[in-house]
Amino acid sequence: MLNRSLTEHATGVFYGSGRLAERLWTELVSPQQGMAQDRWHILQGDCYQLLVDTLDAHYPRRFRLNDVRRLMERMCDARLFIEPELPWLDELFSQQLMRNGDMICYRETEVQAYARLAAELDPTLLVSWHLSGWLNESPQPTEGDISRVVSAQAPFFAPPPNPFLPHAEGHVHLGGVATDSAILGAYLLRAGGCDGLRGSDKDGNWLKNEKQHLDPQLKRMRQLLIQLLEHSTRDQDITLQLNDPMVVKERLPDWELLAASHATATVGSASWVCGQFAQAMMRGCANHWLWLLLYLCCLYRDSNLSPSWRVAILCWLQMFNELRRRLIMDGQGLTRFVERYFQAPLRRGGVSLLQDNVRRLLVGREDVAEVKAMIGTFSSKFVSKLAGAVANQSKLHATIPPYIFGEHEISVEGSAGHYLRSMERWHFCGHFSRTQRQKRAPGRELEKLWKSADDLLTGLSRHAGWALPEFLCGQLNQHFQFHPARWFRGLDVAGDENDLRIEWFAPILRWLRRGFVSRPDAERASSGFHLSIHAGEDYAHPLSGMRHVDETVRFCEMRDGDRLGHALALGIDPAQWVARQGEMMVPLDEHLDNLVWLWHYATTLSGRLPLAQQVLPIIERRIARIFPFTLWLEPPELDVDHQEGDGKSGSEFVTVPPSVLFRAWCLRRNCHHLWQKLYDDQPRNERERCAVPDAAVINNLSDIAARIYRYRHQHMAALKKLPLVVVRAGSEWDGQALYGEHAKPIRGIINDVDTAQELEFMHALQDYLMDQYDEMGLIIETNPTSNVYIARLENHSEHPIFRWSPPDESLLSNGGKYNRYGLRRGPVRVLVNTDDPGITPTTLRTEFTLLREAAISLGTARTVAEEWLERLRRYGIEQFHKNHLPVFDEKQSQ
Repeated sequence: MLNRSLTEHATGVFYGSGRLAERLWTELVSPQQGMAQDRWHILQGDCYQLLVDTLDAHYPRRFRLNDVRRLMERMCDARLFIEPELPWLDELFSQQLMRNGDMICYRETEVQAYARLAAELDPTLLVSWHLSGWLNESPQPTEGDISRVVSAQAPFFAPPPNPFLPHAEGHVHLGGVATDSAILGAYLLRAGGCDGLRGSDKDGNWLKNEKQHLDPQLKRMRQLLIQLLEHSTRDQDITLQLNDPMVVKERLPDWELLAASHATATVGSASWVCGQFAQAMMRGCANHWLWLLLYLCCLYRDSNLSPSWRVAILCWLQMFNELRRRLIMDGQGLTRFVERYFQAPLRRGGVSLLQDNVRRLLVGREDVAEVKAMIGTFSSKFVSKLAGAVANQSKLHATIPPYIFGEHEISVEGSAGHYLRSMERWHFCGHFSRTQRQKRAPGRELEKLWKSADDLLTGLSRHAGWALPEFLCGQLNQHFQFHPARWFRGLDVAGDENDLRIEWFAPILRWLRRGFVSRPDAERASSGFHLSIHAGEDYAHPLSGMRHVDETVRFCEMRDGDRLGHALALGIDPAQWVARQGEMMVPLDEHLDNLVWLWHYATTLSGRLPLAQQVLPIIERRIARIFPFTLWLEPPELDVDHQEGDGKSGSEFVTVPPSVLFRAWCLRRNCHHLWQKLYDDQPRNERERCAVPDAAVINNLSDIAARIYRYRHQHMAALKKLPLVVVRAGSEWDGQALYGEHAKPIRGIINDVDTAQELEFMHALQDYLMDQYDEMGLIIETNPTSNVYIARLENHSEHPIFRWSPPDESLLSNGGKYNRYGLRRGPVRVLVNTDDPGITPTTLRTEFTLLREAAISLGTARTVAEEWLERLRRYGIEQFHKNHLPVFDEKQSQ
């Protein structure tokens, strides 16, 4: 979770406080009576107190009240609303952004501070405020100068890309690219009225409450915006307009009429900028949001503007930034991300922002991207829209047919060839979803998962629907071979990894990428799918995350070139993670899996690592204590109520060696759903052989591991509730105190202790697994900003990429900082990506810049850091082209 300073928090609160926005709104609709000077003085005092209280409530007892009050006094002084100045915007711009010719971009040496600021308020406000000051400079800029500068600004105000250094995005969710301003703009600037957010009978309480909060906010913002856009057409006080039912409007002005009404306005004035904004809306320009905020800033700077209109502008900005923060993920865990951010009401509104997404993904003319989306997304209809967006971004368009016969007559020479090459700048990685809408036995989801896999293969082999103008009529065109299925190159499992484990998806993934699959006669030979699977991103315990990664590698049979998404559990030091987490709440079955898995690797490393020998007896004793409470040695119909842990169940008296429990864990690579359909028979077809490779073992009930595998699934289907284990860091003596009478659950809770030796062994095990996976040819997809926002990291310098692949490889020498036990032989392969560059505001080049600054802050020489990042950039490009297959291919001679 991103750690920010007091001044950064104070800025965010001042420009994005819901409580302050409410107070200002009340002032607008129900103004205080009395002298005007007293009115604004009272409002300034109220703002000061509200800001102090809000900041202290958001971050309780974190900052000294003295410091908070002094900061807020500087922001809420006697000039607020009276004079055309807003606090700190000029200072923040000069510190973190700069002019570079016509471009405004963040200072690369201050990129971490800029990233922290972007989490609090839209950087577009800083740029707009700066530009509004430029419009008042002498000599005043011309109309052409202003239009050129505004149009030139890049997404997120990143420095312009070097056209000779393309970047490859290898892990980005298409649904997570759309930025906050684009989403809010789609609601606030939508034609017609503000009809409110869409609801559903299936929405939970949180979603319903969120919509109840957002709907009036959006309505107020739209109402204010309408009045602000028409400010120059009236001289009335905005208070009278907001309270007069004959004046209040629900619909935005007609853009053409609004532009015409300001056609004769003085260049650079607020009215003129309002006209330019209206023209940008008419043309659908990507920079319309910048024009809007520039207009509001110019209006605020108008020396003749009454204080009530400035109150209205600040109120609108506060509501905007407060809603914007709800669209940015900045909190612990994937469950919060899936339920509260990715599924936020504003993001679920069905707003199509594909062009804006592509604009942010393919910034450079040679940039490429592997985009992630649900496997059901891939269709001719969707790909044609994406192709159009990529063509617009590349400044290319499908060629007009030279003859009356149509696109199939177009040759691939000239502009058509350039157009088709732009279509090769991306491909898909389709993902299954782990997230369960309703908590129920996972087995019920497997039928749907297998059906979606069948639908995917059917869709990829279907040719109907692809003869579209965007593809120059596809297979009907005699000048090339068209293979639309080649756009689909990868498979993933995304979502909340705490919901459904990889064991449910692994058999499907193995089957989908089996070799020698039947293809149409005209199809050329090609490589299969690569895997790019989320694993070890969010976890209740370091062992859970590490085991999730290992399950993914083992059960999915990952191989050279496959990727692990995030994999933070392989790099964040367990002791550091535990110290920040404190108590760890782990379901009993997950805790047992962790211990059994740890025991296996302690046994494996016992001949190489004395520390492994030390922890083995501790782990074995913990397993023996925990296992009886699972009741996995008996069918659920013989189960007794064990939540209070009376210790009378029959399984308690059965000692099962950890080796047997580990074999039972390995059997989870089999699809239990398809095994049940075998009725104790052997697999008969290719799907069953891929999905149930250990059917003969599972069918043998005399095998204790097979019994545990079968009965575990029966207990899960019966939705048996197991005790919760609360794990804390402690000493060996603390661990000994948990045996005897203290071994029983109390109110369904069991206590357990991770000793310092075990935490240190987990660190060594991370090194060992990194080395083994690297030898297998696996790649880790790093997503620095996403990880800092969601995981237990406070800044980019803490990101495990510096452990996986340090800029200075001497740190990996035997006994070095990142190779304490000599278990590693070199760096791990890594790719740098953005993940969700709208939900966590960033761009791909910003990620590289953030890593550069972080590396330098860790003591790395600048040249070493830059050489390291250049290797990572090239590697990303190499991996894209390694996995990409040409969709538009030259015709082969017969």
